Amino acid sequence: MPLFAIIDKNVASSILRIDTDKKTDVTLSELFHDQASQFMSHHSNGIIFCAGYKPSYGERFEIDKFKGSTALLDAVKRNTAIPKWDPSKVKIENIKALFMPVKINNTDYICLQTFNKGQVLDISKSLFLSNQTFTMANTSGFNIDDKAVAVIENDKIYFRSFHKLRSIFNMDSYFVSATDKQVTMFSCHSKFEVAPGFDLNTVADTVVRTKITLIQNSKILETESISALKKAATKVNFPLKTIGSGKNEKIVMPSEKKDIKKLLDFLEEDIFTAEISKKIYKSNSKRPYK
Repeated sequence: MPLFAIIDKNVASSILRIDTDKKTDVTLSELFHDQASQFMSHHSNGIIFCAGYKPSYGERFEIDKFKGSTALLDAVKRNTAIPKWDPSKVKIENIKALFMPVKINNTDYICLQTFNKGQVLDISKSLFLSNQTFTMANTSGFNIDDKAVAVIENDKIYFRSFHKLRSIFNMDSYFVSATDKQVTMFSCHSKFEVAPGFDLNTVADTVVRTKITLIQNSKILETESISALKKAATKVNFPLKTIGSGKNEKIVMPSEKKDIKKLLDFLEEDIFTAEISKKIYKSNSKRPYK
């Protein structure tokens, strides 16, 4: 079974077949099999994907009826009909991911790897020995990654990093980080006091945008009063700064990124007090217990 490449939007064909000789095919099959097997055995505790939660070592996310699996399953079933990759027509930099079908305990899977520029081999200035004579290379080359980013079983996908998976598939239907417009709307919420001229977008990295989406989805700013938020802040010893009083009281939006992230951690309920020890912790990840 050949190796396949998932190509970016700059190329008409979204999947291309990478032909290899028999010896290479055997080696690749073993590598992808071992990676898929290790992924499934080491991260055997499957949990439904939950944005904002970071799986522990033994856990993996699962998404049923994953739309992105359709094209990959089709490529495996009719591999000879998939266009062959021609490096002279499609640049190696257009590759987003590599995948191969594998069989583990009589179950068919697809093992998926991400592909990045660091895997491209620059051999244009390399000399190779052939028949006792060195010659300049004139071919393309790349490295195979040492671990799987996801494993697909029929229409179900298993993965650990949503960020890495999003570099391959369109994951907007599962979770979308806040856009510039949404970040602006968030900072303009009636519960915030923002310094004149400050634009939250200037410091809104991926973490900030993710937190904003999670806070908006929770609707905590709509359901909880400033008074309730102040009481919660006191319990976890969070220095929630406000201005004004009564109905006019607002939360002061910090201007420094580190302070903004701390505020977002609080609003996203990422700071908690342990019930037994009463110690205050920042959660590195969380998902609903039930």
